[in-house]
Amino acid sequence: MNTFRIYFQNGIGIYTGKVLETKPHTHHATEIIYGLEGNFKVADALNIEREYQLSLIPHDIKHRFINTSNITPIFIYLDPFHYLTQQLAQSYSLDKEIVSVDNLPRSSIMKDIRSWVDGSDIDIILTITQLIHDLASHEPHTISLDDRIVESIKHIKASLHSGISLANMAEKVHLSESRYAHLFKEQVGIPFRRFVLWTRLQTTVEAIMNGKSLTSACYVGGFADLPHFSKTFMDMFGVSPSSVLKA
Repeated sequence: MNTFRIYFQNGIGIYTGKVLETKPHTHHATEIIYGLEGNFKVADALNIEREYQLSLIPHDIKHRFINTSNITPIFIYLDPFHYLTQQLAQSYSLDKEIVSVDNLPRSSIMKDIRSWVDGSDIDIILTITQLIHDLASHEPHTISLDDRIVESIKHIKASLHSGISLANMAEKVHLSESRYAHLFKEQVGIPFRRFVLWTRLQTTVEAIMNGKSLTSACYVGGFADLPHFSKTFMDMFGVSPSSVLKA
C-alpha cells in the first residue's frame, strides 16, 4: 500500500497509513475506525483495552488506538453536526462510550475502500456515505441548523486569520453571550471555542494536502505558529503531524 492517504474537507476526514499506536487523545469529530484485514484494539479513558474490527467513537471521548495485528487501519472523522453523524446517531448511542459494530458493511464497499487505500482514484466520499448508510438502520434525516448558527459557521471559516471571539459572534447574531454559547453547543454538538480550534485544524490539514508547507498551512488555518498547530494535532489525534502528513 501507499505510505499514507488522506482526505480532509467539508466536514469529513479520512486517513489511512502506518499507525502502530497513538497516545491517549480526544478530538471534536465522531470517529469510525475500521481494520481492513482484521482486529485492532482501542483503550478508553480508563485505559481498558477492547478489541474491534469496526468501532464508533463519539466526539470528545479520550481513547488510544493500538494496532495489535499490524493491520491497515482506516480512520474516518465526521463533524458533530454533519448529516452523516446525525444519521449514525439515530442508530447508535453516540454519547459517552466507544461502540462496537458487529454488522460490517457490504463487501463491495470494503472492496472500494481497499482500492482507495491502494491508490485508486475513486470517489471516496461517495463510498464513505454508502458505508454509513449501511451502518445506520435509519434513512438519512438532516436536522436543519438555526440560520444564526449557519451564518456563524460561515463567518468562522472566513475569519480564521483574525480574532474570533464568542462575544463578537454573539453580537453579530443579536444574542447574549450565554444564550449564543448554549445555542451553538446545542446545534453543533461541541462548544464554540472547540469548534473554532477544530475548524483551524481541518483548514490547516487541507492546506498541507494542497501543497502548502507546514508553516504556510498553519498561517492559512489561523494558528499562531507551527508549534501551536503541532501540539493541537498531537492532542487531537495522538500522533505528531510530521509522522502522518508526509509520504
